Amino acid sequence: MSDASNMEAYHMDHSSHEQSAARPVSTFKLEASRRQVLAVGGISLGALFLAACTSSPGTGSEQSGGVPQKGGTLRIAISDGSSSDTLDPGTALTGNVSTILKAIYDPLVVTDKDFVAQPALATSWEVNSAATQWTIHLRDGVKWHDGSDFTSKDVVYTISRWLDPKFASSMNAFMSPYLDMGGVSMPDASTVVLNLKKPNSVLMQTIGNSLSHIVKDGATDFSGTTVVGTGPFKISAWSPGSSWKVARNDTYWGGAPYLDGVEATITPDQGAKLQSALSGAADVTDLIPISLWAGIQGRNDLVLETIKNQRTWIYAFDQRIAPFNDPRVLDAIKLATDRDKMVETALQGHGTAAADVFIAPDSSWNPPGLKPEYAPDKAKSLLAEAGFPNGLDIKLSVTDSVPGMLDAAQAWQQAVKGAGINVTLDQYSPDTYWSKGYMVTPAFMSYCPQVFPPSRFDASYRSTAAWPYSHFTDPALDKIVDELYTTTDPSRQIELTQKAFLQARKTFGILLPVWADAAYARSSKVNGLFITIDTVDFRKTWLA
Repeated sequence: MSDASNMEAYHMDHSSHEQSAARPVSTFKLEASRRQVLAVGGISLGALFLAACTSSPGTGSEQSGGVPQKGGTLRIAISDGSSSDTLDPGTALTGNVSTILKAIYDPLVVTDKDFVAQPALATSWEVNSAATQWTIHLRDGVKWHDGSDFTSKDVVYTISRWLDPKFASSMNAFMSPYLDMGGVSMPDASTVVLNLKKPNSVLMQTIGNSLSHIVKDGATDFSGTTVVGTGPFKISAWSPGSSWKVARNDTYWGGAPYLDGVEATITPDQGAKLQSALSGAADVTDLIPISLWAGIQGRNDLVLETIKNQRTWIYAFDQRIAPFNDPRVLDAIKLATDRDKMVETALQGHGTAAADVFIAPDSSWNPPGLKPEYAPDKAKSLLAEAGFPNGLDIKLSVTDSVPGMLDAAQAWQQAVKGAGINVTLDQYSPDTYWSKGYMVTPAFMSYCPQVFPPSRFDASYRSTAAWPYSHFTDPALDKIVDELYTTTDPSRQIELTQKAFLQARKTFGILLPVWADAAYARSSKVNGLFITIDTVDFRKTWLA
């Protein structure tokens, strides 16, 4: 594949649970995982992606043609920024940081829309037949923004930061079960070898995500304009939670961008952000809530760039605690959810009913023929058997800090009423939800964009999961995933991923009822903007 094409890529079965085999996660494991989540959990404040949800594919959008013009500064309005933002890729906390990181850094690989790893700073890689050794070949001729050469030392240093808990890197959850620094070597300046502690045949897809950008060997200060990357833009101004600027990197290995630079302004209020686009003060925005789309549709000066099935809403139930420790209750909750009604109400038709797997319904990885089931009478019967003949009361923890979450919560509240489930919404402020509601209360909400599907197992399902949403483990699932991580056959990997998710939806208290579309706003003068699942990519953008 050419460098140019590489850059384009850059851009219910309700059978009973087997309680004897599956078991709740211990309290000790919960506390350890909670500390990890709190270290990076602020990322959930953003409209873009959650720490547990990485490896986002790109999805291009057709924009007006013409000959690309060099010059000009793109202005972007972003609602998700914080005064605690940092330019450390491993601890990216907001969508604002996700956006600037893609501008100034590069990862080793990126994943395309089919979750196939494509070259970035790595040009090729091999894995042995046992899936225990990866050899990664690096791109020659890449320069850091300070003019120094990119080498294997930079990759090894970055990996050391992933693996060392003191850096609180989100990548630790995905790498530390398989690798320690004793298994990392660099035979020469352009090669890195990873000898794993146990098989992982999907390692390269796992590191093709928004948290895995490579930093320079020895870098320790990520707080200002001294930060250097290998990306298409260099940072020129940085005011956390307020604004930032980047300027074109004329020596970028992928070809210098057309834009002179990008300027971002943090605009927390969703209405004010939209108004900045309507008034012409901003050329691009980050995600716009569905409820505001009508203000853009039909205009000649603005375009709504839509991403199909961008995210799923997560409703999680703690299986250590009654009534969610009863499989009949969990099955009833899933059967009671009118998913089509949720698409109509919360999403205003902009989404798809889903069947409780972390795979978008239109993905080639989705289990064939899998459809959600709505059976309120069966749900009532299961609740009666479980000791709730008069219905079930649930208190669901939510926040309005994520655009659309409160709408999705209210829609679910209505969607389960027909089965006698009464939901009370316990709304937290943005400052408290991710520490006192999420992963803490018996029932809570979160979200996840499209991700490399197997990455969800280490995130939320395996016995060693970093973010065990339902605090539950299933040895049968672990066994399937172990087999998945030993096979290097791509077709077999997909089959085992599907098998594992079908197992998970039977036993875990995780409801994924819909996939929601999402959209950015852009000026009609903006061309070549590459929209990805988790942010926007400016490297081929130009202004008419």
